[in-house]
Amino acid sequence: MNMETEPGKERIGVIDLARFYAMALVFYGHFIERAMLLKNPAAAIQYKFIYSFHMLLFFILAGYVVRETDTELGFGTYLKHRFLSRLLPFLFFTVLFMIPPLFVSGDFYQLNLPTVQGYMDGLISTAFGIPLFCVPSWFLLLMFSVEMVHYGAFRFLRSSNRTILIAAVLFYVFGYWFNLNFDIVNPMKGRIIGWNYLFIQEAIPMYAFYLLGIYLRRKRFLMDDVSPKRMGAGALLSFLAVLFTFSFNTGPFNFNYFNSVVIIFSSHGNVFWFPLTAVMGSLFILFLAKLTPSRKIIAWMGQNTLILMCLNGIFYHYVNFRVAQWMLDTLPGSGPTIFGVGCAMTVISLAACIPLISFFDGCMPQLVGKPKRNGPWLGNLI
Repeated sequence: MNMETEPGKERIGVIDLARFYAMALVFYGHFIERAMLLKNPAAAIQYKFIYSFHMLLFFILAGYVVRETDTELGFGTYLKHRFLSRLLPFLFFTVLFMIPPLFVSGDFYQLNLPTVQGYMDGLISTAFGIPLFCVPSWFLLLMFSVEMVHYGAFRFLRSSNRTILIAAVLFYVFGYWFNLNFDIVNPMKGRIIGWNYLFIQEAIPMYAFYLLGIYLRRKRFLMDDVSPKRMGAGALLSFLAVLFTFSFNTGPFNFNYFNSVVIIFSSHGNVFWFPLTAVMGSLFILFLAKLTPSRKIIAWMGQNTLILMCLNGIFYHYVNFRVAQWMLDTLPGSGPTIFGVGCAMTVISLAACIPLISFFDGCMPQLVGKPKRNGPWLGNLI
């Protein structure tokens, strides 16, 4: 996902709306995850459904909006831009999220915060790709690696749409095989740090979905006016495709503790059902976005998904586990209850982020993925 809003850059309304829906799924999924970890079976089913496609959607959206001419830049220029728009925000939010544990207790996966040893352990884990101070920010590292793969590969693929599709298949097959056989990042086997530099191993199969996004843009998929009936039919059929196939993905999962798709651990599952549900789920969100009347606030939040992704860490580390525990202690643990509370938490959490997005986007855009912006506190970095 091109997670920045650059002056003069053409916006694609349907993509901004799709980004918003994708972020809503992240917020919902992270809340549901907490209920699942408390052994609620209804939450586990919903988690498996959402995780079957929601992270893959971001890569399709990123490919859809990427400027193909970016690969013509000099390597130093391209690297500088990727660093300032991906890794600098990652570093900024990492430092920012190291402050709250000094005052508020949270869940940091056995990090003993706010002790010196806890901070040291957290920094070591962050340096090797698992940012325990703000777990959702891991996505920025993977996106950086996917974009670096794109810079090296796309100059050889851009000649035809057919070449792009063939390359997407090859990147997926090789990446799937590589991660399944080498299983580099697996906490169940004590391998969380040491080998996971910027998720480069996962960038290989994820680039396949990035290429799919490029292909869809070249085909002007959803760019032109389409009848609501056709969009509604497409949304319904793609949703049903995910609903009736996501449970078929029974593995093999690298991270078999969840037995679900977990991109952060390169755990994909079945070689066929994994990409099928990922693409169908992504199409569902795209069709839904095309059907959605444009709303300024939603589009604006969709344009600031980098900030939202990192702000999700507030709820991931401090709020979700407390609300999930309360929910299961006081309410029926049924699927409708989980869904209702999850939706309410998602809406409330996203709404609470609005003033923070406005602050970061307005005061220090250069540190949150928009290095070309100027002022008011800092000058443009590019």
